[in-house]
Amino acid sequence: MAESKELEDFVRSACISIQKGVTEGLNVVFPIEFEVAVVVRKENDGTFKLMVVNDSENYSEQEVSRIKFEIGKQQASGGRIRFFRE
Repeated sequence: MAESKELEDFVRSACISIQKGVTEGLNVVFPIEFEVAVVVRKENDGTFKLMVVNDSENYSEQEVSRIKFEIGKQQASGGRIRFFRE
C-alpha cells in the first residue's frame, strides 16, 4: 500500500513548518491553500481516519476523495481552518 499520513498529522506538520518559516523571517503569503487526496481507513476499534495519500499510487478512483482547504495566518498559529467546496 502507498505511504500515507493521517490528515490531522499532515495539517499539524504543515502549520508547524509555516510557523517556523515565519519566525525565521520568511515571507509567507496567506491564506495558504491545500488540495489533498484522502482515503478513509477503518480502524480496529470501528472509528475512521482520513489519510492523505498520493492519489496516483495503488488506489482506485472510487477510493480517493479530494478535499480543498485554506489556512490563514491565524489558523497557522492554532485557529480554526475553513473548508470549502468548489
